[in-house]
Amino acid sequence: MSYNLFRSCTSLVLTLVITVAGASPVLAAPPANDDFSSATTVTEPLPFGDAINTVEATTASDDPDCVGQGPTVWYTFAPSQDMDVQANTYGSDYDTTLSVYTGSQGNLTQIACNDDAGSLQSAVTFTALANETYYFMVGAFASGPGGNLVFTVTLPPPPLTIELQLGATGSFDRQGNAIIRGTLTCSKFAIVEIAVDVTQPVGKKAIHGFSETFFDCNGETGWETTVPGSDGRFAGGRATVNVLVDAFDPETGNVVEAVASGTVRLRSQR
Repeated sequence: MSYNLFRSCTSLVLTLVITVAGASPVLAAPPANDDFSSATTVTEPLPFGDAINTVEATTASDDPDCVGQGPTVWYTFAPSQDMDVQANTYGSDYDTTLSVYTGSQGNLTQIACNDDAGSLQSAVTFTALANETYYFMVGAFASGPGGNLVFTVTLPPPPLTIELQLGATGSFDRQGNAIIRGTLTCSKFAIVEIAVDVTQPVGKKAIHGFSETFFDCNGETGWETTVPGSDGRFAGGRATVNVLVDAFDPETGNVVEAVASGTVRLRSQR
């Protein structure tokens, strides 16, 4: 190989090495709905779902605040009729925030804002009016980083309804505790706290007792709670019973309350 050819080959190799070493890394583009003006349309009928990566999303100077901003993306929804709507980011792999607005860019009115809905993901429920335009902003908590977003708009689950019944008869054990029974019917799964207050006249005085019990309810569920007397022993005969139930709906986070009162005849437990 001649000297000149060797120099030419060496120069070409060096040029390629320098070019590659100095090349700027190619960054992913922001998602299509990075800006308010290019919000993704939520279509009917619901549910609507979208999955995007928000790592390269940006934050505009006029983006509103909902427990921080971080990289924000936008969705818009104009329902054809009045409806209750739930939007959430369940399934996302980063700490999201979710908020809802009406109005125009730079002049928005916040309808709802949520950071954590039982997890690092977010959920909001609101009543959407026909032909009103709503804007969803998904951000990151405390201006943290983005990630893989799963965004869903759907109809909320049906509300929890409960029906409480107090049994007409109960019992008492050898320790003088009253055993009170009844049924609770739940339209769907719920976590229940039941509080029972018992008062029984015994001779010239009254015996009082109170007890709290927790249980799961789904459909018709029988309940039973043992109530110790705080100032004596319960015995056979009539007693006045007041029952308060708080049923927690894990789907919505709502608590439904029911009460029942009545006279219960206590009989010896055998």
